[in-house]
Amino acid sequence: MKNYLIKTDGISKRYPIRKQHDRPDTLVGIFIDFLYKPIRNLKELKRLSDAQDSSTELDNYIWALNDINLEINNNEKVGIIGKNGSGKSTLLKILSRITKPTKGNAIIKGRVASLIEVGTGFHNELSGRENIYLNGSILGMTKSEIDNKYEEIVTFSGVAKFIDTPIKRYSSGMRVRLAFSVAAHLEPEILIVDEVLAVGDANFQKKCLGKMDDVAKSGRTVLFVSHNLESVISLCNRVIWIDDGEIKGDGNPVKIVNKYLETINKVSESKIDLSLIERESDLSFVFTELEMKNQQNVQTSSFNVGDDLQMKLKYLVNNKSLLDSNLQVRISINNSKQVEVLNLNSEIAGYTFELNREGYIFCKIPHIPLGEGTYSINLQAIVNSGMADIINEVCTFEILPGDYYGTGVADITKASFYCVSEWGNYLK
Repeated sequence: MKNYLIKTDGISKRYPIRKQHDRPDTLVGIFIDFLYKPIRNLKELKRLSDAQDSSTELDNYIWALNDINLEINNNEKVGIIGKNGSGKSTLLKILSRITKPTKGNAIIKGRVASLIEVGTGFHNELSGRENIYLNGSILGMTKSEIDNKYEEIVTFSGVAKFIDTPIKRYSSGMRVRLAFSVAAHLEPEILIVDEVLAVGDANFQKKCLGKMDDVAKSGRTVLFVSHNLESVISLCNRVIWIDDGEIKGDGNPVKIVNKYLETINKVSESKIDLSLIERESDLSFVFTELEMKNQQNVQTSSFNVGDDLQMKLKYLVNNKSLLDSNLQVRISINNSKQVEVLNLNSEIAGYTFELNREGYIFCKIPHIPLGEGTYSINLQAIVNSGMADIINEVCTFEILPGDYYGTGVADITKASFYCVSEWGNYLK
């Protein structure tokens, strides 16, 4: 009999497809909407109840997970990979006891510390110090046990200067650093870490990977979700690939990752609808569309080395309180191994945007310096210094051989990156 810590037996999870209601703009409309909301909620509840065994309601639901069976043993370092909306986060929420499965059951042995969203388990009005003790208590630790780990937690997080400041005043990066430090140091039997580490800087990400490795070596179990496939391979001794709510692969990290890459490194359409992509945010701000064009202003997802790459992002603001707020956009580009090779930041580049109800953001990469290959685009939106929208692997595009230096000769050496250079010679 295996010494498993986690076992799932046919777990499935279904969510209703939420319909967007028109938001009233008048005072009368708001009042009517307020009165009607309880009735609408009762109808939705009845529909949820009636649809348990009804085939007529299938179109109103989506299965995020479908019949997941797996065992995770003690001392395993398990990476979970898959595209956006594949069911990874839903699986972690079930294993973290945040949500219940629609069908099946999950057996979890031991204490679970999960970092699924930025600042998971934190109380905004409490200080960093108070939240450390709150999280420790939730995990069932005594005050003396937390005391013994306190200095180590604070030192690792790098927020000692602000430890008595309310969490609500922390940046997203500070929240992640403290949240991870708390989760990793309070000695849970199972540590679950989602993509939130992408918010932190490169040095802290490296520290986190090292700490997760230490946690696993100490005899505990780590579940790690990341789009950085090289980190997954280096950290994990087992990888589970989930697609459309089903397990498509489970086993050796290199083999499973390569199978996954074969499916995602296909060139996307040049115009991508982003409105239906599953988000973890509250949808106050969402990217709804991405369009790619070349320097001839032609829609395409194929570019030559040295071409201009133009991106047009459409957005929608669903919360009126955000109107006229400052928007910062980050675009990162990963290679076929999901390693970041370019990072574009509107604020650092000196551009500021004020939000309207809806609008467009343009970004142009002149004379793109990427070598031949397939690349993917990740998007982040920061509104009023807070993370508003994150979409990874939005789309893929390809770079074909081209004449980067304008010499009339296309480079065939398959370089990964090009740059402007100056040459000369001299005689002794």
